[in-house]
Amino acid sequence: MELSRRKNAAYLQKEQKGHGLTRFMTFLLLLAFCAAGFSYVLKTTIFDEPTMQQFITQKKFVQQINQKLNTTLAATAQEYNIPSRLTTGLLTQQQVKSDLKTAVANVYAGKTDPVDTSLIQQQVKTNLQKKAESLNIPTDNSIYQTAVNTLLSGLQSELQQELNTQQLVQPIKDFTTIRRINAQVCLIASVLIIILLLLLLLSERDFWNWLHYWGLAAWPAGIIILIISYFLTTLPLTELNQTGIDLSGIAGEAVELLAHELNIFGIALFIIGLLGSLLGWLGRRRQ
Repeated sequence: MELSRRKNAAYLQKEQKGHGLTRFMTFLLLLAFCAAGFSYVLKTTIFDEPTMQQFITQKKFVQQINQKLNTTLAATAQEYNIPSRLTTGLLTQQQVKSDLKTAVANVYAGKTDPVDTSLIQQQVKTNLQKKAESLNIPTDNSIYQTAVNTLLSGLQSELQQELNTQQLVQPIKDFTTIRRINAQVCLIASVLIIILLLLLLLSERDFWNWLHYWGLAAWPAGIIILIISYFLTTLPLTELNQTGIDLSGIAGEAVELLAHELNIFGIALFIIGLLGSLLGWLGRRRQ
């Protein structure tokens, strides 16, 4: 009788240790789900070049930036005695859209001078020529040529001042570093999830137990991701103004895009985890 009690006590102690290890792996799995989910959504939205190129070249953003640049260019052109008839619309929306797409590509390539000011100069020169020809303004006289050449020589410094490209150097470097770290976190967390799921299955040696604990890790992770998504939408972005162009609206919508994708991921993880947990619990009850 005494021997039987000792065996039962030893068995219970062993079982408690086993469940303790399972709970610890479940907690690690929860953290891995959070890290993998958040980094994956970042990787496929904010840190994805094609996605952000499509996002930043939306018509409303192109119009906003085009209007700001043309206002600056017109004021600069008038300073160099360019006729007022020629100073409107020195850049087309299509050109600005192309320039934005190139700038985004340069940022994701890690270039600290993303805006091709030489290309903008050439675009302005071409557009001035076309406008002058359409208005029958002579362009082969020395007065016009001198005014245009003076304008183009001073245009680069004006663009540098308006865009504040020097202030973009450090943010672009930081962005490149964070993007690289995020990709590494996503990879490590994904591998860790696979390893933990295998270890959990080996530890429990029962599909229903494994499903139950897998679900217990997944649905709380979904809730945590939803909470993170909510707090992202409360970030103070109204004063974001690294350049002469107000970027707060663009940044705000980019964060909304990220939050939207996090919500989808978080809800999916919560539902799948909850179903897994319940099905695992029911499966254990039926055994």
